[in-house]
Amino acid sequence: MKDVKRVRPIGISILAMCLLWFAVWSGLRLIAAFFFWKTLEEYNAYPLYISVSGGVWFITGLLLAWGIWRGKAWGWVAAIGIVVGYSFWYWFDRLVLQRPHANWLFTPIANIVILFFFLYILFSRKTRCYFHRDAYERKPKTSKTA
Repeated sequence: MKDVKRVRPIGISILAMCLLWFAVWSGLRLIAAFFFWKTLEEYNAYPLYISVSGGVWFITGLLLAWGIWRGKAWGWVAAIGIVVGYSFWYWFDRLVLQRPHANWLFTPIANIVILFFFLYILFSRKTRCYFHRDAYERKPKTSKTA
């Protein structure tokens, strides 16, 4: 079978780089929680929650960035779930666990713009073709009947 070179859409490259940045940011959150554990406890900032959430998002971001970059079939569905899930987690964390912030207007607008940008990339025709290419590249199996 002829090896077909796939071209990664630019949107996928941007999404993978954003996910990698997100993973690094979450890893820094995890490291900072360990280094400043006593200070966080002193200010009732839940260092265990900060470290666990940082670790979970660090691992999730790395795995998803790798899956997106490599064009894994599960990457597309996982990316949609993670993008939407992170947005929900962010708002839960912001509204339930934190004190009110002064930037109440900017944050929802920025969140909606970023969410729609990522979903636009994920639902674009080129992206869907890139992730669902396996169905087109497979050679139909022929059965030998006697």
